[in-house]
Amino acid sequence: MILLAKSTGETLLEHTRRVLQLALALCERLPLAPEEQFPLVREAALAAAGHDLGKAASGFQKWLRREELDWKGRRHEILSAAFVSGLPTATEEAVFAVLTHHRQIPSDGLRPVSRSLLLDDAGLPPGWLTMCAELHENAEAFNQLWDEICHEMDRLDLASERLPSKLELRLDPAWLDGSRLSGQLAHIPFERRRHASMLRAILMGADHLGSGHVSLPSEVDWSAYRMSVPPRPFQSRTGALDGHVILKAPTGSGKTEAVLLWAKRNVRQHSKLFYVLPYTAAINAMHGRLAATLPSGKESVGVLHAHAAHHLYERLRNDYRSDPLAVERESRVRAQLAREMYYPVRVCTPHQLLRYTLHGPGWEQMLCDIPNACIIYDEIHAYDPALAGLTLGSAELFSRLGARILFASATLPAFLQREIQSLFPLTAVTPDIRLDGDREVLVQKRHRVSIHRGTLLSAVDDILRCASEGQSLLLVCNHVRSAQDLYLQLCEGLSRDSVELLHGGFNAQDRRAKEFRLTAEPLPRVLVATQAVEVSLDLDFDRGYFESAPIDALAQRMGRVNRYARREPAKIVIASETISKYPLYDPKLTADTLNRLALLRSEIGEGELSSLCDAVYAAGYTPEQRHTFDERKRHPFFVEFEKRLLAGREEDWVRSVIEQFDGRADVLPRQLVPSHAALRREGRFLEADSLLVNVRVASMRQDIDTSNDPWIINAPYDSELGLGRTSSKIR
Repeated sequence: MILLAKSTGETLLEHTRRVLQLALALCERLPLAPEEQFPLVREAALAAAGHDLGKAASGFQKWLRREELDWKGRRHEILSAAFVSGLPTATEEAVFAVLTHHRQIPSDGLRPVSRSLLLDDAGLPPGWLTMCAELHENAEAFNQLWDEICHEMDRLDLASERLPSKLELRLDPAWLDGSRLSGQLAHIPFERRRHASMLRAILMGADHLGSGHVSLPSEVDWSAYRMSVPPRPFQSRTGALDGHVILKAPTGSGKTEAVLLWAKRNVRQHSKLFYVLPYTAAINAMHGRLAATLPSGKESVGVLHAHAAHHLYERLRNDYRSDPLAVERESRVRAQLAREMYYPVRVCTPHQLLRYTLHGPGWEQMLCDIPNACIIYDEIHAYDPALAGLTLGSAELFSRLGARILFASATLPAFLQREIQSLFPLTAVTPDIRLDGDREVLVQKRHRVSIHRGTLLSAVDDILRCASEGQSLLLVCNHVRSAQDLYLQLCEGLSRDSVELLHGGFNAQDRRAKEFRLTAEPLPRVLVATQAVEVSLDLDFDRGYFESAPIDALAQRMGRVNRYARREPAKIVIASETISKYPLYDPKLTADTLNRLALLRSEIGEGELSSLCDAVYAAGYTPEQRHTFDERKRHPFFVEFEKRLLAGREEDWVRSVIEQFDGRADVLPRQLVPSHAALRREGRFLEADSLLVNVRVASMRQDIDTSNDPWIINAPYDSELGLGRTSSKIR
């Protein structure tokens, strides 16, 4: 009898062979010393060899062949673990990995645990005797399969082992007990729990990759990385440093190149690299940049955020011009691979690394990926106190696990730099005004700032005059509706093809089209945007008009005007009043920023912006913010990592600790429902999802119909104006 592993007809031998090969490949890419790697390889191989043997049970085989509707909820991995536990060289850690490679350890009775093993007091599942009897029905095929597997992994010493007449799960019950006082945490030493968690990560990763029929990509040859131009002195200094670094350098000065030189210096054999950015648009842009810049980057750089598949869909469309369904499949596969132990370089949000440190799904990968990793946190000043605390607490834990960390920013307040420097010894790097090359980026004056008393609506005449003179203008509002109001008024004085509107109220399909137009030459005469433009596109306008905001947000906006200082200092006009009556930023920080900017009488550069940032944020966090920051930074999973490492258990970290989506949701405008349904009928699900708009639920709750999937919003949508307005209002 040929035993199957999948309902597709894939045999159990084929699947096991593939998982075994991937488990060995994953082990070989771990940055471990030989004395630690060798026993891990043997245990991982044994776990991979036995992980699906329980599928040989006759009832499971009938289900795979569609002769039965189901297997009545029985778990094949328990049978697999029982057989492996009887092998003479099997460790409890390997048995545990097999037992839990699909499910978590049982609940401790105090809180529910999703997707956990259901076991009785004797550590056995319901229907155990029936499961064993069904496995023995295929004993001959089982033993033949095991013999072939042993030859595959070159373990002839185990080839003589046969399915015993009585199966027992030989595992210390403490492994399956999640209680703090009497279970695994109390009776299993930390090193064994860590080792079991690593084996579980390797087995789960190999099983997922093997089921997807993928092979590991090439590792990045960092020795081949070169800058396209001679480095500035601060870039060379950054690239010569070993260990942790804070890099503070102006926008447009080559900060990313300096970061990559540091990575080239600090990566070790099989090191992973994580490039962490706060916003999705910036992550997508960096993914494209690294994929094009790094040797073998196209296949070795992954992107990891909630909408990564949509980003990948756009990048892959040219590769499958005539087959949109193939693009769909490949995009989803690549997005999922970024969550596995697959890509050697990953660009991600901070939340994805918090999935590791707060023991979210798949957290065990941290134990394999983080040692000797290089982790780059870019623009950490953009985080709120809670996320900043969690991020710095995670960074400190990563450093204890052997990672090297670099913090990079153009506007890092001094108080936050002190917080970072309190974590572990770091070297701070900034451009040195005494050195040619560095002096250039420090002394250059890119902007002339003036304060406009009123809103941007009252500055429209000045905006129209500058636009008529041929200048490209960037206008940034704090709210979507304010940007729409300003855009509508400008369209009364300018042709619609010379004005572009960009904000978060567009669906992905329309936003991509707008961003494509913005990256093509020439720039529109006027771009009206919200703060989303601060961190996304690499743009360079002649003049800027901004609504008031704290200095760090204004500095990011100013970085999109005269970006490379190739022209005379550009005029920046900041409106003292906002169009919306609802403040987006802290009013005190905004007022202090305006007052200090009003005192400046000359052209300004990065030195002045940095000093202003330090002055505005001199007091640091408020007492309430400080409490939140400290509490998150000292999360028990960080400071008591060894005590709280519970193998085989995941935490509900998204809802319990982080408000990851800040009360936002993707909704479908009612008028797009027919288009959405048509795309789904054709199997083009990612294209259908690109019609959804991300909104803050609280502000539009009365317009959202949550009885549908996806949620439907009863608000007008226009591809030119976005959600809530129609272009018919433009005369």
